[in-house]
Amino acid sequence: MFTDDVAVRRLKILVEQYVETRKKRHDVISTAKAGTAIREVMPSCPLSGKAFDDLIAACAIEHGLAVLFDNPGTSGTEV
Repeated sequence: MFTDDVAVRRLKILVEQYVETRKKRHDVISTAKAGTAIREVMPSCPLSGKAFDDLIAACAIEHGLAVLFDNPGTSGTEV
């Protein structure tokens, strides 16, 4: 459990760094591109699917960026 907490904290830091880097040149964060880039650095990502997209979106919104939910694995109208 402790290792899961560390992995999630590390993931949040990576998402934050990704958004910080992208916001300098872009107004929109793509969940698909963010997921691909972050998984290159952290292949054993502790989150996946909608939860991962939501984490990316929350961080992007905190930084005043729009979010493009374009991850084909999580698109749809599921509730």
